[in-house]
Amino acid sequence: MAIDGQLFRSVLGSFPTGVTVVTTIADDGFPRGLTSNAVCAVSAEPPLLLFCIHKGALSLPAFLQSKSFVVNFLAAGRGDLATRFASRGTDKFAGVRVEASSHAAGAPILVDDNVAHAECSLHQIVEAGDHFVLIGHIEAASSSGGPPLMYLRRAYAAWPDEEL
Repeated sequence: MAIDGQLFRSVLGSFPTGVTVVTTIADDGFPRGLTSNAVCAVSAEPPLLLFCIHKGALSLPAFLQSKSFVVNFLAAGRGDLATRFASRGTDKFAGVRVEASSHAAGAPILVDDNVAHAECSLHQIVEAGDHFVLIGHIEAASSSGGPPLMYLRRAYAAWPDEEL
């Protein structure tokens, strides 16, 4: 017997995650992006990661057509940016300083807003329920350090300074 959607979100919402903005360039040359906390390392050799995207996401065609993307691991204090990229119908990139990835077909790197990023080529697509799992081969990456943005029980927070 399957659980209902509310219990599913409650259970999975009890697990703190990092927050990313995944970006690409559409065929029309304009950037697309979305917020995802469904990101995971897959393999160190070769270097692979995954992110999950809803089958109804407006940006899905751009990710599938471009076959490349950048995963921007957001810095603490960027909750408003995460919310913007989780919304539909807004100019998500307005006022955001970006650099075009030289390893992911020009996909935007959010240079002032991340603690790390991974520039990926699409390696594999897996259909999973109402989502696709996009597995990317990491072609280039950077990590600047600093506290990441975290998400727990529908709220953003910074990683705590001290371990308990």
